[in-house]
Amino acid sequence: MVNGSATVPIERDVVVARTMNESAEVIRQIYIGHEPRLGRDHAGTEFRVVSARAAVRGGTLGADRVHVTVNFRTATEPFGYLFAMSVLHGVFAVSIGDEDHRAIAGDVILFPPGSPVTAQWLDLDAGILRLPISAAADLAAERFGIDPSDLRFESMLPVTPRLGQYFRNVCAMVGRELMADDSAAAHPLIAEEMVRTAAAAALATFPNTAMTTAYVPGPGYVAPRALRRATAYIEAHAGTPIGLADIAAAAGVGARALQYAFARHLNTSPLAYLHRVRLEHAHRELQGADPGAGATVAGIAATWGFAKPGRFAAEYRRLYGQLPSQTLRT
Repeated sequence: MVNGSATVPIERDVVVARTMNESAEVIRQIYIGHEPRLGRDHAGTEFRVVSARAAVRGGTLGADRVHVTVNFRTATEPFGYLFAMSVLHGVFAVSIGDEDHRAIAGDVILFPPGSPVTAQWLDLDAGILRLPISAAADLAAERFGIDPSDLRFESMLPVTPRLGQYFRNVCAMVGRELMADDSAAAHPLIAEEMVRTAAAAALATFPNTAMTTAYVPGPGYVAPRALRRATAYIEAHAGTPIGLADIAAAAGVGARALQYAFARHLNTSPLAYLHRVRLEHAHRELQGADPGAGATVAGIAATWGFAKPGRFAAEYRRLYGQLPSQTLRT
């Protein structure tokens, strides 16, 4: 089993372009293929990207800070991942399908995957979040019972300004953590949890089919052996970044059917069961650890995917009747 000894490499770099053509190539290399309509180079032209990214299940978790004095228009290929932009300064004019928007400081937008984008910017400073569409699709299947392939984002604008502000805060949190030295996101389970947090925020903030698709009950019978395969897979892979689709594949059934089986027979969901198993592993590790040899509650919690020690301590106390620090000392 892979546990805290494995890490997710976090790549960080700074890319600076000083001509129109160089700027177009930066976009092509970092983000997506596109057809720019370039203007003239001018003194002080700069396209600067400070980037941090980690390979996660389904693709890349990335956060960028972009500063652009180059003013030009471009038409992109359809995006195959979730791309969100928080405008800090300047103007970003964007068209997706029949939707047009002029984003200014304080606005946040999401590019719906599968759609080409036409964009133009003026003296832009922005934060960017990138994450796999599969993360949102799997979460929509888990929470709302829809087939992952049926998830579609239908607008680039938040449902409400308050949700837009919340999403900006989530993007900023992910960016700070990925950019930080000795980032906790280097742990695969914490990186996975960050992806889930960002995906959940996207599903709540931007109009999508998970908000409107009716829940369809009755996925059919699931044999007990399939449920046993699922729980065995969870036990064996609790220390690795796994999701609903992985568990369902190991069980040999569909994601919705597996959710029904867990709810009916175990009164929980597959991912809640996984969460409980990880907490149990942390409990056993605390029982056997030696604080004199450098073992810490925070370190053991991080090993099993609990990035926030305070939340971990509260969950642990509810389940085991004492603080994790007490278990470690005894």
